[in-house]
Amino acid sequence: MKKSVTIRVLCLIIAGVILSGAVAFAAVMGSPYDTLKRAALRAATYSNVTIESNATLSINGAVHEVDKSHNTIADNGELRHTFDSNGNLISFYLSTNGLNMSGGSVFTDASGADWYSASVSPRSDTDVWSGNVWLTPEDLNSASMRFTELLIDAIVGDLKNNITMTSTDGIRTVRGTLTENQIPELVKAGIDMMLEQQGSYSYHRKDVSFDGSQRVYEEIRTTGSTKTATVWSQSLRAMTPEEEDAWEYGDFHTVFPENYWGIEYIDDNLYIVESQPVRVNEYTAPVTRSDFTGRDPWDVPLKSLLINYVRGEADIDSDGNLLSISGSASATATNIFGESDLFEFEMSVSFSDIGTSRVTNPFPGADQILTSENMLTLFGSERVRVYFTLNEDGSINENSLTTAFPGEQDISERRYRAEQDGLHESLVIIQDEDQQ
Repeated sequence: MKKSVTIRVLCLIIAGVILSGAVAFAAVMGSPYDTLKRAALRAATYSNVTIESNATLSINGAVHEVDKSHNTIADNGELRHTFDSNGNLISFYLSTNGLNMSGGSVFTDASGADWYSASVSPRSDTDVWSGNVWLTPEDLNSASMRFTELLIDAIVGDLKNNITMTSTDGIRTVRGTLTENQIPELVKAGIDMMLEQQGSYSYHRKDVSFDGSQRVYEEIRTTGSTKTATVWSQSLRAMTPEEEDAWEYGDFHTVFPENYWGIEYIDDNLYIVESQPVRVNEYTAPVTRSDFTGRDPWDVPLKSLLINYVRGEADIDSDGNLLSISGSASATATNIFGESDLFEFEMSVSFSDIGTSRVTNPFPGADQILTSENMLTLFGSERVRVYFTLNEDGSINENSLTTAFPGEQDISERRYRAEQDGLHESLVIIQDEDQQ
């Protein structure tokens, strides 16, 4: 009996220690939901910060789209990096007070040299970068923000109880998982409303035929299970070799044809649009699957969208700063033709150098070379777009600075060499005839 009492007392002591520890933990750290909400709102007001994000969309198990970004936002400008579909760095875009610069080759000339561009304008004391990501700290105390918080709380509802939080070395990690049955009814109602609106009306264009000179296409507007199709016809012609050369080397504006309404790629060939579209016919008919041939799955009107799960995780430091947030979600979409597709989405966002990030020009010395004063001296205007090549150390080759698109000069040289080659061939033929 004494042993039993001792065990019960020991269990009570252990339970008391655990309970008091949990209470102390909650008192110091706050609830996981409130901690995450405060950190997320605070992140929206970050200034002088570097943000890196990655997102992947997969459809039926195959990667469909990859998006990556790396931005530095500061009170002295913004620096954005551009990546290809595989996540490889292509170029950057720099915007500061008085200077907009694109990094990454805008043209490669016949010698193989890469050309870059920059837009320069006078600096103004009134045009000052705030450095804030989205909001200012004052915005958090506004009536609209309080309403937004209440709306978020209403949508989340009891789901806040499914969020957990742990702490390691001063970093709090908030995690949560939602299954289909846990999705709030308000969210489900919003999805149903979205599907209803999409199903009631959608628009897209569908090519019907092209014989090399006349293209016929339809503009299809669907309402429920019925479509209204407007048939259009338009005249096109293939580019000449000279026009293709000018198009490739950035000199097309000097050889604009008389009848020019745009450029179209058809079966990897370039065509010049020679007329505005002419309305041929309009008809109404039931929607068929062939109306959406070649369209992405989300372009086909949906009948239902089932969220399978949503998972998320966030790291927050001891000062309440959101350091990173990641998540994944899965949904099954069924279109009006009864076909189902599995959509899977993964994303991550990280924040670094909070409050200390500064924008630095990747081209050494560019801030001293690309000034409105220097442009006025060189080109007679404070507002210019200039093109340039780089030295071996990555700095701007000042001798290459020009306001003319490098393709114009390059194509002129190519044409001159072609003409000289043609003249040389003619002289050889004449000499051969003389010798005969």
